[in-house]
Amino acid sequence: MALINLHNHSTYSDGTLAPAALAREAARAGIKYFSLTDHDMVGGWAEMEPALKEAGISYCYGVEISTGLHESLHILGYGINPADPVLAERLAEFRGRRIVRIKKILELLRGLGIEIAFEDLAAREGRTVGRPHVADVMRARKLVPSRSQAFKRYLAPGAPAYVQPNGPTVEEAIKAIKDAGGKAVLAHPGVVAKILDLPAWKAVGLDGLEAFYPAHTGVATRDFVSLAARHGLFVTAGIDFHGPGSERDKMTGFDYSDEYFSEIKKLFL
Repeated sequence: MALINLHNHSTYSDGTLAPAALAREAARAGIKYFSLTDHDMVGGWAEMEPALKEAGISYCYGVEISTGLHESLHILGYGINPADPVLAERLAEFRGRRIVRIKKILELLRGLGIEIAFEDLAAREGRTVGRPHVADVMRARKLVPSRSQAFKRYLAPGAPAYVQPNGPTVEEAIKAIKDAGGKAVLAHPGVVAKILDLPAWKAVGLDGLEAFYPAHTGVATRDFVSLAARHGLFVTAGIDFHGPGSERDKMTGFDYSDEYFSEIKKLFL
């Protein structure tokens, strides 16, 4: 059975594998349908695309935009034009907001006696920086044993160095995707189930729902498939792979079925 996994991150955002290595990992896992969805960044596609072609994997261009509404309210964009100059400008602005947030987090950590300079973070110039990069420095210095512990102790909501997200609105995120020729999909809806407002988001252009996601139970997946149908949305599937050392390091996928994925398949190259 062919596997589909349309939610993955590389070193261009908070993943730990470079795009070509990520493509090889997908090929080893038997993924047939794939997308790279770095946070607020499409720069990895230049390296990713040739590697996917070499591996014989079908793919659609992707991105994941983090909104300011909620820590986990993210909009996936599929079928975008990664060379679109307006999209590039908007994503650069979103990444700039992230830098402001991260510097505030570093200030709070400094107040807790943890000195981390912005230049210490592994994110390279022009790529997306996020809290996982801070967590990785803390882990490297043996302040915490893992990314998850860094979040739990310092970086998650309620922790002493937490700063609210400052990304775009849901409408702005969807518009950035649609203006670049893409389809807008709500990522991991189970994680934000308490604040779902599908009628409002559908009204501003939402196209789909990531119904198939590792944190969703079988019952939840079926419920999201039904919910998507009720609101005229298609469904997608993603693992949210981040690579070795990230604790989201198992490359796998969901069984492909035309029953569920015929609409998103139209975007595959």
